[in-house]
Amino acid sequence: MGADTEQRTYSKRGNISLLKTSLIPVAALFASTSVLAQTTPAPDDIVVVATRVPEKLADTAAPVSVVTAAQLEGRQALSVFDALRLQPGLNVGGGPRQQGETPSIRGFTGRQIIITVDGSRRNTTETLRTPLFIDPSFVRQIETLRGASSAVHGAGGLGGVLALETISAESQLAEGQTVGARALAEYASGAGAQRYAGQVYGRAGAIDALFAVASRDSGPIRQGGGVELRPEDSNSKTWLAKVGVDLGGGFRLQGSQHYFALDDFGPNNPQADAAFPYMQAHRSTQDESVVNLTGGDAAGKWSLKATLYRTALRVITYDNPDTTPALTGSNGLTRTTGGALQSTLRFDVGGIANTLTAGIDAYEERDRSTSAGVGNSVTPDGKQTVISGFAQNEVGLTPWLSLTPVLRWDQFKTSVDSGSSPDKTSDRVTFKGTAAVRPLAGLLAFASYGEAFRAPTVSELYQNYSVATGFSNFRPNPALRPESATEFNLGLAYARSGLFAGKDRLQLRGTWFRSNVSDLITSVTVGTYSNPFLGRRPILQYQNVSRARRNGVEAELGYGIGALDLSAAYSRVRSVDRDSGANLFSPPDKLNLGAGLRIAPIATVRWNTLVVWAQDYDSTVLRRRPAYSAHDAFVTLTPRHLPFRLDIGVTNLFDKRYALYRNSTVYPDTYEEGRSVRMTLSARY
Repeated sequence: MGADTEQRTYSKRGNISLLKTSLIPVAALFASTSVLAQTTPAPDDIVVVATRVPEKLADTAAPVSVVTAAQLEGRQALSVFDALRLQPGLNVGGGPRQQGETPSIRGFTGRQIIITVDGSRRNTTETLRTPLFIDPSFVRQIETLRGASSAVHGAGGLGGVLALETISAESQLAEGQTVGARALAEYASGAGAQRYAGQVYGRAGAIDALFAVASRDSGPIRQGGGVELRPEDSNSKTWLAKVGVDLGGGFRLQGSQHYFALDDFGPNNPQADAAFPYMQAHRSTQDESVVNLTGGDAAGKWSLKATLYRTALRVITYDNPDTTPALTGSNGLTRTTGGALQSTLRFDVGGIANTLTAGIDAYEERDRSTSAGVGNSVTPDGKQTVISGFAQNEVGLTPWLSLTPVLRWDQFKTSVDSGSSPDKTSDRVTFKGTAAVRPLAGLLAFASYGEAFRAPTVSELYQNYSVATGFSNFRPNPALRPESATEFNLGLAYARSGLFAGKDRLQLRGTWFRSNVSDLITSVTVGTYSNPFLGRRPILQYQNVSRARRNGVEAELGYGIGALDLSAAYSRVRSVDRDSGANLFSPPDKLNLGAGLRIAPIATVRWNTLVVWAQDYDSTVLRRRPAYSAHDAFVTLTPRHLPFRLDIGVTNLFDKRYALYRNSTVYPDTYEEGRSVRMTLSARY
């Protein structure tokens, strides 16, 4: 038997053994005769905007998943990625530091996915730092739309969309309540993290307002097996202010300001382990302003939404003269200013129902960067402007059959301030079509074809750096073309109550997909140079290098009866270079299992098991990872007649030592946090 065959056989046996042992604690919990507590909201209670028209999750003909504020609270999440990593098709890489956490959807990463907060784009030129700075206590809901989405949501949606909605006084106030407050204190032993948060909110007449603050202080991270990741000293402070005004006539105006600041000392590659030689102090800030106007007629026949936003992400790296060589500071800023306007009209033509949505989107992304006080040619100063228009119509041919075509036109222009290279201007038309069938109550089947594209960024086009002591050197490529994708999805969803008993709840969603990617933008080595401290180092350039094909499946299952709540989610994706046959970046198969149990009127316990199969097929061998499983346990105590709640949890209960699969190959084995005891005390008025 050859070595490759032996490796595959070993991996398969290891995965089977892993799955069996991982299911034991979950099965033990399921076997209990006690009643489990509901932690997952029913799909009829969740409204999503995957198609830019609000609709219930159970009625959405798209591969979409949702994380609610209640689920973040139940997991005692220190980061929104604590919960997102459990969703099918969504993976998180970058190691255990919060500043290095980066998401991928169906194997697409970075600018290949769209991230929004309250409709504001979180664009960034950073490839090693997280694009999403937000405290979990500020989040009302996170929606993940998987698959080619440019026709609906604009440039960048090759992998999908990650859309966050923050809390407001409306979402926090109970019915009949006019004023309220919430506070929490949390401790997590894995990084010695202390997190504090507070909110005040209220309504007076037509005006409501909310103000929220949060902070987090962390130290060295204890990795699985007991090894500490040093240095890792970080602290963050953040606040959110939001005011809403009911204007009358069905219209509402809402404005918000969000600020986040993170200070840390560690490697200037936050995904690296302690072997990385370059340590510096950093400060990352995110400053975001959003204004939303919504309205419509009382009958629901017409609605309008307008959004204006500006978000600025700044990363400052400070001088460190105590290293060899001495490290100079840098200051990078990405500011995105944009807006969107859309209107939806519902009408009948010849007895056929139509829901027509049309709108325009536009934004300007401006990059500014200095190193040692002078212009930084790795991320040169420049801007990218995108203007687009779209139209979408859901046509209800019969009560059980609908067709939804979407057409979008985008024009983008990219330029570098120095004028050293010509401007890059182009446009693109993208299409998406969905057919949905609802033959039975609660049953939905859909098929869709979608197109997506992403224009190259300023730094991908114009980066130019030639310094002998640099970690890497770079070359520009103004001929770089946009990367694009076409994708087919086949999906099935089923939601029903009273299936086996009077009050049980069943939710099922599954999707098969195939996407073809052309002109994939990838950083490749085009030469080497001699670094006096590190030896031979690569010269890198972004190029259109491959045509890729991705295939995969995703499935979610939830069942509840009374207080019983069980869930499962599975995903698998494979990506192959259609020219060479090489296996490209493909997150490993994973299965997430969850359960909850109300053991007393005031006490609920929850268990979560994440099983990840071996990634032993990537043609980039350094990215391969062995299989692993991680288990978490949580207890929630809610005393009667008291406004307090106590959460106690243990993450990575068996102290598993594992490293996440990700696209970086320089320092690929930054192991995740080991066993961590979490305690959260919260109060709500």
